[in-house]
Amino acid sequence: MALAKYFPHATKVDFVGARFFAFSFTALLFVAVVVSLSIKGLNLGIDFEGGLLIEAASKQKIDIADVRRKVGTLGLGEVQVQHVGGESGVMIRAKRAPGDEAAQSKAIDDIKKALGPGYEFRRQEFVGPKVSQGLFRDGMIATGVALLLIAIYVWVRFEWQFGVAGLVATTHDVTMAVGVYSITGLEFDLTAIAALLTLAGYSINETIVIFDRLRENMRRYKKTDFKELINISVNQNLFRTMMTGGATLIAVLPMLVFGGESLFAFTLAIVFGVMIGTYSAIYVSSSLLIYMPAIRKWRDDKDEKAAAAKAGA
Repeated sequence: MALAKYFPHATKVDFVGARFFAFSFTALLFVAVVVSLSIKGLNLGIDFEGGLLIEAASKQKIDIADVRRKVGTLGLGEVQVQHVGGESGVMIRAKRAPGDEAAQSKAIDDIKKALGPGYEFRRQEFVGPKVSQGLFRDGMIATGVALLLIAIYVWVRFEWQFGVAGLVATTHDVTMAVGVYSITGLEFDLTAIAALLTLAGYSINETIVIFDRLRENMRRYKKTDFKELINISVNQNLFRTMMTGGATLIAVLPMLVFGGESLFAFTLAIVFGVMIGTYSAIYVSSSLLIYMPAIRKWRDDKDEKAAAAKAGA
């Protein structure tokens, strides 16, 4: 990497010393998210609020922009239009129309009339609120289970203190990403759940790399102060952490700019999540270990027992 030589490698930044500023910043972000969720809530999409779904096919290539324009004149609110089964198929999803089932049937008929002739309608249905609420519940459960399994993995791979710190940091990142959806009013649907799970994986990956270096340094420098070990470990991984985040942003930003409306919410959450995940890996996760029961004594005792057992053998 030609540009890598211009990035400082032997840094000596006091990240632990800045933890109070980092925690204060995190607290402000958390308050902003809680206030937004309390006042605005989430703009739930069709997946979680119920709505109309129509699949149609044509013998010719379907212009998505033209379909979106035609359906957009019906006043059905936010409408999702995407290709399905190739460029000659289209799926249209709209939010639930006000009224009973008769109103939903009328909205479906209006969409079919707006599209005009030349379409074969293969599927048309109304997703009720009970089904959509079940999807929302299942999506939240899936996210929670993923976070818990991540914590258990880190616990098994390292120590329970690392597992707790990793869980807090990853939950922090996911919560901030949810806040982006609430503050911006972007639609929160199954794609948003996919974004949250993606961010959880990215966040814990960055955190584990630093944890692994910290554990290695704990074995190497047993007499060094724990806070100093954290600083050493984070500084040693700083280049890798920044390059990983930068490379991910380079890959995702074009999707944000050129991906169109259908990808905007997903990629915006990913972009923000990568930045907040990088921040939490550097400032939050490792610093949390300072406030937990000492890891060093337990590790030293374990090493001594292992050495004694080896000598006895």
